[in-house]
Amino acid sequence: MQNLFKDLESLLQQDQAFISDGAILKNAVTEAALNMDAGLLALLMQSPTIKAHFFTEVAGALVFDKVKFQDFVSNKAFLPDSYTAFKNRIGLTNGRGDYLSQSRDVVLAWPYKDCVLEGGMTKEDRGRNEVFWNTTLAPDDISRLFEPKVLTDWERWDAEAVAAGKPKPVGDVSKVDNLLIKGNNLLALHSLKARYAGKVKLIYIDPPYNTESDSFKYNDRFSRASWLTFMKGRLEVAKSLMTRDGVIAVQISDKEQAYLKVLLDEIFEENYRATLAVKMSHLSGVKMAHKDKKIIKTIEYIHIYSKSDAPLKLNPQYTSTTWEDAFDRHTSFLVKGSSDLDDMQQWKSIPLRRAISEAGVNREDREELLDFLVANAHLIFQTAANKSANYSKEPRGVFQKVDGTLILNGREVDFASNKMREINGKPSPVSIVGDIWTDIGINNVFQEGGEDIDLPFGKKPEMLLDRLIRTFTEETDVVMDFFAGTGTTACVAHKLSRQWLAVEQLDYISTLTLPRLKSVLGGDQTGVSKGAGWQGGGSFVYAELAASNSAFAGRIETATDMAILQTIQADIQATGYLRYNVDLSAFDTHDFAALPLDDAKRVLLDCLDTNHLYINLHSLGDAAFDISDEDAAATRSFYGITE
Repeated sequence: MQNLFKDLESLLQQDQAFISDGAILKNAVTEAALNMDAGLLALLMQSPTIKAHFFTEVAGALVFDKVKFQDFVSNKAFLPDSYTAFKNRIGLTNGRGDYLSQSRDVVLAWPYKDCVLEGGMTKEDRGRNEVFWNTTLAPDDISRLFEPKVLTDWERWDAEAVAAGKPKPVGDVSKVDNLLIKGNNLLALHSLKARYAGKVKLIYIDPPYNTESDSFKYNDRFSRASWLTFMKGRLEVAKSLMTRDGVIAVQISDKEQAYLKVLLDEIFEENYRATLAVKMSHLSGVKMAHKDKKIIKTIEYIHIYSKSDAPLKLNPQYTSTTWEDAFDRHTSFLVKGSSDLDDMQQWKSIPLRRAISEAGVNREDREELLDFLVANAHLIFQTAANKSANYSKEPRGVFQKVDGTLILNGREVDFASNKMREINGKPSPVSIVGDIWTDIGINNVFQEGGEDIDLPFGKKPEMLLDRLIRTFTEETDVVMDFFAGTGTTACVAHKLSRQWLAVEQLDYISTLTLPRLKSVLGGDQTGVSKGAGWQGGGSFVYAELAASNSAFAGRIETATDMAILQTIQADIQATGYLRYNVDLSAFDTHDFAALPLDDAKRVLLDCLDTNHLYINLHSLGDAAFDISDEDAAATRSFYGITE
């Protein structure tokens, strides 16, 4: 191979088109090869070795293998001192290995991109401090991983069951049931696909941010590559669940938001809709200790994408503002000086100041003044020119209607009442919400869900989900969150009468997520309950992916000493599914027992066949798994299987 490198370098040095200051230009060579440049081909055929390696005779003609040649030139061992030499790294490529300088077609490339990262979350210490284990699987290693799974521990909860403290039998699983699933979200999504493909209108996720605070730790040096692989597999299957006009909203911090956006561009074919900047913290607290060293961060980002380029039907949202900010130009007041209030010939315009004075309102009394303005918003107006219409300015000072539009002096009349909305049960001046959200309530999030739902650093405000759900969905739509956490998305969707699907793997699903959702059924009055008019009711179904090897993985992660690990190792050999290439005799030596605890855990995890983390649906009738009749019946109902 080294001789081939030298032969090619010697040939290229003969043509000034491929040289700059004595160094070979890899870009120029690659581009010439892709364009089948006659000069380059003639040059390459001068060397018998090069000719034999990159040319093939077909029907008496020589055919140049430009793909093979491009890969050869791009090899990092060829011309390491070249101007365009590169090492293995994350970067923008055209999907064929060429970096941005070689192509205008841009996708995100990283190590193991075509693989699947099965990430398990097995520990929750504080906030989003999640510890992960993973196996990176090449496509050829995947056999049963994505098959639908058996679901167990089915429970149906409604207000009556919550009051009794006991779930009801599930029986049949309805197409409109709300659903909370415990288990690995990648595999749960593939199971949900069997039933909900093309039916989810809005997906919101708040995934791990790949920061030190969420401990997204993998045993390789590609932290970002691992995170991107983790996200890619989940986003791809999530897309299949969305309706044609469906929307996905992914919340992220600044560390990965740019890489995430390019990944989303690729998966959703650049059906990009917006990026929201949301204020998620205050300029206070411990972060201020570093104000003289770095800019204090207060915002996070939400990337919005749609499944297709179909037009979106949005429900614009509004936020409260002051009268002055909303209506600083509304300085006129309509006086309907007639017993016939519809007789526009009797209408006249006076200054707002005059109307306030004539009404005897004390301008210094802020509350009294605002009450007058709000009560008379239907009479307070401004006029504005309509560039697409040419209204007559005559007769001056006379109100008239043209094609249903109220006109004064050739300009449209815009009443303050048009920009009023009911906020917390009271009419209020509002402004439309754009892509910068600074008004999300973040002070008392720890109180949302009830006194027993205490995860102050891991909750998203209900107001945030309320706005997203109201913007993108109607009451008949389905909302999903497959990083459910404490269940904020599901809780808000329930209060807004949307069907919801939620997936969470961490064990706090039983101590936080489930109790919080039960509280919603019972009429929880925290969060957005008042604005939604929520009084309780409805139901949801809970189920778990039936564990197989994932149960062993959980035991391995929580093991505290080598004696426990050796017991687990014996159980795995007896009843677990092992990878085909595991050498069991290696455990008979003293080497395993001498390993550091973390290394021994990794060895055992690597022995497990990832295709058997959970029980596949086709094994539902296998007596070895001891699936109860009730769980088997509910699973069949969920998948629409008739016996």
